[in-house]
Amino acid sequence: MKPTIIILAFLTISSFYSYPVSIFYCGFGGDFCGQSTTDDVNPKAKFVILAFANPQSDGSVLVDDANFPADLVKSWQASGKKVLLSIGGQNGNWPFVFGSDASVNTFVSTMASALDKYGLDGVDLDIENYQATPRTVVNAIKLLRAAIGDNRIIVVSP
Repeated sequence: MKPTIIILAFLTISSFYSYPVSIFYCGFGGDFCGQSTTDDVNPKAKFVILAFANPQSDGSVLVDDANFPADLVKSWQASGKKVLLSIGGQNGNWPFVFGSDASVNTFVSTMASALDKYGLDGVDLDIENYQATPRTVVNAIKLLRAAIGDNRIIVVSP
């Protein structure tokens, strides 16, 4: 009897969580991620996170324009998905971003420009390594929020 109860509980829980909340799309060129096929996003996903754009030594954000999936972004958004741009990852240059007020400002302005240029719904800050104080990071996120507005999503991932 106990195995039946466990199986029924599992089936109830798994049916409640029957779709992924978010999924990474790694369709940029090889220097960025480059592992996704044309459109390998689960149709039931609610959020698509484009991986990755990279911070540069001056704090600016480099997006792989040549391989950016603009048509897929429009298609995902038309189907009700929110599309975010992930910055950083294991190769992110966060020490450059948080190194000075000027580089933080450059990061914020180029990030806001990228979201506007591609019509994206927000950003995933994949901050895996940095030497900045937590206050510096929080202040940068506050500046980013002010620049992109309250209607866009900011996710911070470790």
